[in-house]
Amino acid sequence: MKMQSIVLMPRIRWHLKHFLTQVVALIILAIIPIAAMAILQDEIQVYDDEINAKGESSLELHVNSTPRGIQTPSYPGEVMNNNGLRITPELAYGLGHDLEAGLYISYVNYDNKFQYAATKVRMKWLPYREEKGDDFFAGVNLEIANVQPQFDESRYNAEARFILGKHVDEWLFSFNPIIDMPLSQPYVHQSPYFSTATRLSREVIPDLALGAEYYSNLNQLGQPINYQKTQQLGFLMMYYDGKPISFQAGVGKGFSNSTDSLTLKAIFSIPLP
Repeated sequence: MKMQSIVLMPRIRWHLKHFLTQVVALIILAIIPIAAMAILQDEIQVYDDEINAKGESSLELHVNSTPRGIQTPSYPGEVMNNNGLRITPELAYGLGHDLEAGLYISYVNYDNKFQYAATKVRMKWLPYREEKGDDFFAGVNLEIANVQPQFDESRYNAEARFILGKHVDEWLFSFNPIIDMPLSQPYVHQSPYFSTATRLSREVIPDLALGAEYYSNLNQLGQPINYQKTQQLGFLMMYYDGKPISFQAGVGKGFSNSTDSLTLKAIFSIPLP
């Protein structure tokens, strides 16, 4: 039985790799975007091959603000990003077997007061990693969100974020095709929304990398293209992976009429005992 399991493992891994490749290809081929759905902009991040080992805990603080943003709500009562500050602590715990669990609790400072915005739970599965001898890293992050109605017209939402990427010398490329499924009215019976997050960076000195990120956000599958009604956001980024606190920070510009003009973001990795 043990010998049979050893023989089957490479075949199982090949099928998983083939499945992930087919899923991403189908997603990319199927996308035809329409107007973007409003969402809470609490986490602006490209997922890569970072994952906690079994029993390891981590804490990240996501901070982003919009000095110049859209001011016209997409639905009655929506709190806009313009002049807002969003702070989201994220706790994560390594479960082993290439699994990591995470919890987000989001807050928004709007009109000079902080408001609770959302709670999100996630599970990351990263079976392919270069540190394990694979040619690239690949996996998926699954997330369920409970968002307050002034920040998202759909109260409950699900997300599947695929993770694909590779290190080449000092370079890192990571690509996240993302499927969002609203679970509340008025979006329950509509097709899911598609977005992408892409990172290209290069280490310039030890522990410091520079790069760019691009986000093409939340477009509904199977509808006609209207670029100006989609969200297109690019960032110039700095990544620091040293002591006392690792962080990444960037300045973002919107490239369509439906995107905030100027966005600032940072993610701080806070050491835990």
